[in-house]
Amino acid sequence: MPLRNQKNSFRYIAFEGIDGSGKSTQAKLFADYLENKGFCVFLTKEPGGSTDKIRDLLLNYRWSKRAELFLFLADRAENAREIKNKLDKGCIVVSDRCMYSTIAYQGFGEGLDIDFLEELNLFSTDGLKPDIVFCFDVDLETMNERVGKRDVIESKPRDFFYRVREGYRELAKRNDRFFLIDGKKKKEEVFGEVLRIWESL
Repeated sequence: MPLRNQKNSFRYIAFEGIDGSGKSTQAKLFADYLENKGFCVFLTKEPGGSTDKIRDLLLNYRWSKRAELFLFLADRAENAREIKNKLDKGCIVVSDRCMYSTIAYQGFGEGLDIDFLEELNLFSTDGLKPDIVFCFDVDLETMNERVGKRDVIESKPRDFFYRVREGYRELAKRNDRFFLIDGKKKKEEVFGEVLRIWESL
């Protein structure tokens, strides 16, 4: 990483937000930006970073709250192994979603115990957490405009996504390196804010 303040320790960067927030687009833009700077970059996603099999189960079949939770954790455990491998090789990891999706969706959204979820997440990743999180905030109207054909998760009711959005906003208050960004603007403007924050670290 560039020798700028604390950046040498910021190597696992996650992009978060409700569906339709633009996080996937911004994660790809950021990964491309770092690659153009000459860094080794590993772009991954959750679910499905290491295998699409669990992603298919999660997005195309309905499960109980607990079954859904453990499928996400199983996927994360496998992806964490690959992330650690890339970090050990000196790469920067850019992830489309991370453990905070479970806190927001299964915790705030589904009402499962958040402290317990945090413990399960750290167990599944063997203590691995993102160094920085960029979270993109959009209202539910914007989400509905952007999301086309919906998978099982995206088809959950409006009040569920209201709780998820509020959960992300709460997480931003609780975590110093969790940056909440207005995701309604043009993607170039949003990315400019990502870079502004990144360069200020």
